[in-house]
Amino acid sequence: MPTRAGWTVATAAITAIVAGRLLGLVEMYVLGGVALALVVVAVLSVRRRLPQLEVERTLVPARVHRGGDSHVDLVVVNEGRRRTQLLSLHDPVEGTVGAHVSLAPLDPGSTQTARYTLPTQRRGLLHIGPLQARFVDPFGLASRRREVAGRTHLTVLPSIEILDRLPEVVGVDDPLEGSSRPTAGPPGGGEFATLRGYVPGDDLRRVHWPSSARAGDLLVRLEDPLWQGHMTLVLEARATRISSDDFEHAVTGAASIVHAVSRAGDRIRLVVTDGTDSGSVDARAARETLLEMLAVVDTVDSDGPLPRPPLDGRRGTGALVLITGRLTPEDAEELDAAGTHYGSVLVITLDRATGASAEDSFLDDFPGIAVASFGTDEPFARAWNRYARQGRR
Repeated sequence: MPTRAGWTVATAAITAIVAGRLLGLVEMYVLGGVALALVVVAVLSVRRRLPQLEVERTLVPARVHRGGDSHVDLVVVNEGRRRTQLLSLHDPVEGTVGAHVSLAPLDPGSTQTARYTLPTQRRGLLHIGPLQARFVDPFGLASRRREVAGRTHLTVLPSIEILDRLPEVVGVDDPLEGSSRPTAGPPGGGEFATLRGYVPGDDLRRVHWPSSARAGDLLVRLEDPLWQGHMTLVLEARATRISSDDFEHAVTGAASIVHAVSRAGDRIRLVVTDGTDSGSVDARAARETLLEMLAVVDTVDSDGPLPRPPLDGRRGTGALVLITGRLTPEDAEELDAAGTHYGSVLVITLDRATGASAEDSFLDDFPGIAVASFGTDEPFARAWNRYARQGRR
């Protein structure tokens, strides 16, 4: 169809034809006719069989931490027998005007490459595409669009801050007391603590096939070394407990803790109060899966009670960590009830004012819950490392 310039020329041509006819000016009449014919020829030229283009679009990398560098590489190959016209590529990118790339005409079999950067300041899925090629005639009077690549997305993972250590929050089973959970199977290398549903990232060699056949779903053995630390990390997502701005700080904190636990080679269970539950997994093996979970999590409009952290059969071992905006008496009661199954319970409250006290009078009734208030105007790692040096209060 005509471009903006094409419509302008066509309008001017029709005006010239009418004026030339009314005023008896042959030159104007002829000039208008030539201009109108030029627009018609331009439209017909782009309506011919379109060139055969092969377009490869690659995201490098396809997953990036918030604020990192990511770009799109385009490789355009003319697989037809004719030289292409002027090419203009437009790739919609969520939250932006999209990427525009102009390419010179391509000879048969020739290749052109292009690159553009992607915004990574917002955590989540960045939707891209579909990529469209715009074919324009040499005079720029007419164009035609065609989709040459579908939709894709960039996964923007939460940013990670390096934590110096995990202060009294990753507990281990006491081997002198034996296993603290019911076990199945003979003792020795084949012993496992329990079964849970399969999640992406699990080793398929740990699938317990007889139980999976009976349940109709994949079940994985939890072969948990006695000395391996384990943490249940609860991320608050209820909008009544945490603001959207503070939630981003909380997600960064959760991702940083996941990274720290994976470096330590321990186990972790990530629970989000929107109903998401990773199950108990080896943090090192499931690190990327857990970070992808955190990449897409968002606050929910819910004022329900704090979901009681799932129990894994342990008693008095491991750690329970809650990251929230504010702690209420009702939430404290739920944590206190679940805390008997853990070696330690830590609540991290986020406050806009650094160092603002999270201590309320009701906390005196829950001596087993440690509360640390982190300001959101400083990096999560700085507050965490300071708490680690000071120890549990």
